[in-house]
Amino acid sequence: MKFISLKVGLRKDRYLYFDPHMTFMLFLLMLIMMIGVALIKESVMNSYFFSDQLTIFSFMKYTYGFAMGNSYGSTAYFYKLLGFEQSSIVFALISSLILISVYTFIFVKVKGGTLNLIDLSVFLFFCFSSMINLTWQSKDFIVFLMIMPLLLTFYSRIGGLIIWTLFALFYAYYFRTYWFLFLIEFYGLLFMTRFISHAKWIFVMCILSLLVLAIGFQYGLGIDVDSFRTAVNEHRLERTGDGSNTLITPWVGSGNPIFGWINVTITWVTFYFPFPLILLLSPYYVLISFFIIIMFHRIWKTLHNALQTRGNPILIIFSLIIISFTVVQSIFEPDYGSYLRHLAPFYPLMFYVYLNFGKFKKED
Repeated sequence: MKFISLKVGLRKDRYLYFDPHMTFMLFLLMLIMMIGVALIKESVMNSYFFSDQLTIFSFMKYTYGFAMGNSYGSTAYFYKLLGFEQSSIVFALISSLILISVYTFIFVKVKGGTLNLIDLSVFLFFCFSSMINLTWQSKDFIVFLMIMPLLLTFYSRIGGLIIWTLFALFYAYYFRTYWFLFLIEFYGLLFMTRFISHAKWIFVMCILSLLVLAIGFQYGLGIDVDSFRTAVNEHRLERTGDGSNTLITPWVGSGNPIFGWINVTITWVTFYFPFPLILLLSPYYVLISFFIIIMFHRIWKTLHNALQTRGNPILIIFSLIIISFTVVQSIFEPDYGSYLRHLAPFYPLMFYVYLNFGKFKKED
């Protein structure tokens, strides 16, 4: 098994080197510590992080099957079938072990990449976040299960994509209808990569797709493209302690597709460079912003390199899945906390892309 290696040092000519075997042992030790995080999270984290769990379990009394577009009802039925109690330690343990297995698989598939101290810090942040968000009975854990078929692309690219698409269509039909938009966005961008070899054109196409959506929402549904977010946030503007300090509010006016397009486009850009969080001047939010900026800078650079070389199609697929999802998130996410939580199922894919950046750099 070929694992990544770790270099710890502030200068290029002087560093502490951990070979793949030592890094693997260190990696397992860190992940075992993360299991502890998963088991005690509800005792140490603010209760609003897990408030959806109460709603999901309250729905169990009245749900007897999956229902089209019924997010909470279908989620409640899924966990009703599993039979775990609310805040189950057993569920937290099982889900954390699944997460560890997927992260280990991803790090092995990088095949000879290297980590430095900043990379390790980024990994620990996102791993910690996934252990908080994916080890309790939530919609996000179900999304994580829907994402897992993408791992089959390492063995059969087309087969893995087909199986994942079927899973995604199931989730779109019974849980989140906006996943239909996600799939359209992804396959549209994937098709366009046949004709382009620069990530900047992916960026431009994402912005243009948001314009198309803004026009479609305005003249097809008669609503602003970001009206779903504003409707959710209206009753939260005067509340605190539930993520309302990071609400995403309109940047300009409303009432026409151009304003809606500007709002969702700026929101999408802030998902990569979260200056609204930085402006809060909180060390907590500044640190989170730092990790987000590094992660997405690497993803976009790696996508660009992959488009140039065409040597690793899986990097292109994973990058476009992540980017496509953030495009759709810019329409629906009510706050930056929800943005990170709903992105958590994609963290393993993000790290595969992130870690391959160093390999391109080494080749250059």
